Amino acid sequence: MTAPPDAASGTIYDIGYRHYTGPRLGRRGAITAVIGSALRAAFGLGRSGRSKIIPWGAVILAVLPAFVAIAVRVLAGEILEVTTYETYLWDIGSLLPIFLAAQAPELVVNDIRHHVLPLYFSRPMSRLDYVGAKLAALSLAMLALTLAPVLLLFAGKVLAAQDVVGALGDEIGSLPGIVGNGVMHAVVLAAIGLAISCLAGRRAYAAGAVLALFLIGGVIGAILSEVGGTLADIAPFTNPLTILDGAREWLFGGSAPESPVGVSNVPLPIYGLATLLMLALSSAILFVRYRRITA
Repeated sequence: MTAPPDAASGTIYDIGYRHYTGPRLGRRGAITAVIGSALRAAFGLGRSGRSKIIPWGAVILAVLPAFVAIAVRVLAGEILEVTTYETYLWDIGSLLPIFLAAQAPELVVNDIRHHVLPLYFSRPMSRLDYVGAKLAALSLAMLALTLAPVLLLFAGKVLAAQDVVGALGDEIGSLPGIVGNGVMHAVVLAAIGLAISCLAGRRAYAAGAVLALFLIGGVIGAILSEVGGTLADIAPFTNPLTILDGAREWLFGGSAPESPVGVSNVPLPIYGLATLLMLALSSAILFVRYRRITA
């Protein structure tokens, strides 16, 4: 039986595939793309409105005390001081774990769960590049809570004064502490959130673990502070936020009255060392975790 003439001779169709002739962005382009994508995900951009509630709600609540302080300063002058540069992050401390617990799992859990990491690593991007890009993105997102509100307070204090130039001269000395403290909080907290999230199989588990670290640590620290004595010296080290507040006080001065650091007799440089240890441990967990993922 012979095949029909049409079947014996095949037909080639031009369906329009073309080779890519544009620029090759390479490793730097891949890292930049991951940072941009993760930063958009951290604020729910390009997703449903429900995914924007927590991140944007946290940002709005974080800047609210700055607006109130500026309004009070305009209306009451120098009479009332609602908040200060030194106490601002401690005052809004409850918002930081909420933002971190909601957004850190969003950046890493799905990539691991859905086995898409080999696609990332098939490009000119190493595991270290991937971890660094995610850490940079979440740190930048955290700056919306740890740095932007305090900078707003700084600008408000200067612009609300009758002598703007004189006020700028009075406040400019606080700027290094504002920026340094904001960046320190953002980077360390982002590393902690990603380290916990990369070990979880689901976003809900990761979010719960992040919240538990801060909530349980805060409760234990408060109890130890009330007991006093030697236990009060241990209290600040049960909560990452308290450790960061101690490092802030050591590096930039000023104290938060409500912080357990004030009732502890631990030398302030110990808080700086503890902050470095938190960052180093979190980074080690991230690098080891992603090193074990096969490409």
